[in-house]
Amino acid sequence: MKRYGWALALALVAGIAPAQALATEQDGEIWTSAWAHGPVSGKMLVSIDASLRSSDRGTSAPTVLIRPLIGVQATKTLSLWTGYTYAASAPNGRADIKEHRAVQQATWAIGKIGRGTLLSRTRVETRWVDGRAGTGWRIRQMVRYAQPMGETKALLVLQSEPFINLNTTGFGQSAGFDQIRNFIGVNAPMAKGLAIEGGYMNRYIRRSGAEDRIDHILPITAVYRF
Repeated sequence: MKRYGWALALALVAGIAPAQALATEQDGEIWTSAWAHGPVSGKMLVSIDASLRSSDRGTSAPTVLIRPLIGVQATKTLSLWTGYTYAASAPNGRADIKEHRAVQQATWAIGKIGRGTLLSRTRVETRWVDGRAGTGWRIRQMVRYAQPMGETKALLVLQSEPFINLNTTGFGQSAGFDQIRNFIGVNAPMAKGLAIEGGYMNRYIRRSGAEDRIDHILPITAVYRF
């Protein structure tokens, strides 16, 4: 691994350490996901991902998330997207939560850094929860670096994504910093267009009226590019 990959990995770990010290509640989770995306006609793109997220505490059933998007390849390095997210969860001792999000997204392939590539994704979500008052707005800014591992086709992946809430709502969203997800893992090709990505994600969540929480997550994703 070249110095760029090491530097980014160390920066990611340095960001995780303070969160570990601040959070008193911790959880272990497994996220299994499938994601397919690619062009369908000219510059038009489609993407759909689905996920099951299991927790060892706090929920009585896996959280389900489904997100279809349509997009356009605006330039060689920039794609613009719009779509919808449905998320359903079953917190222990509370009514099930069904959330709907309108999604607008810009993905920018920034370019090469050393042997790897840097990508930015800015996502704006408008959020509603069934049976609860309010409309929430949230910005998610993801930065992802992927670098070849030696002479193999596998990639070392480093990723960070902070979430910022733009307002406070009746369904529990509080304005300001919401959470940050930091990921380190490997993307390994399995067949033409198909790769499996897995690793470790550290999610730090700010909570209003309760201690902040940190989740230790094993994400496993099948990625198909057509």
